[in-house]
Amino acid sequence: MKIMTMTMTLTSKRQTVFPLWWCRREGLENGGPLNVFDLGKDGLLIRPVKPPGKEVIARLLEQTPASKHSPRQAAAIVKQALRPGT
Repeated sequence: MKIMTMTMTLTSKRQTVFPLWWCRREGLENGGPLNVFDLGKDGLLIRPVKPPGKEVIARLLEQTPASKHSPRQAAAIVKQALRPGT
C-alpha cells in the first residue's frame, strides 16, 4: 500500500477541504459525517462514519429483543454471549 503525504490548510473558521481522491475513495464526494480521534501530539485520525454492513445488520436483527426475561432466559442469553467465537 502506498502512503500518500499531504499538507492541508485550516481556515480561520476552522474549515478545511479534503483531497478529492480521498473523498471519492471513501464515498464522501458530497460530504458526510466523519469521526475524528485525537491522538494527542501524534495528530488526528479522521475516518468517515459508514453504515453497518449487511452481515452486522443481520446479526443485530437476530439478537434477543430487549425486554424482561425470566432468570432462566437471562442466564441462557449471558451463556450464549460468553461463548468463544460468537
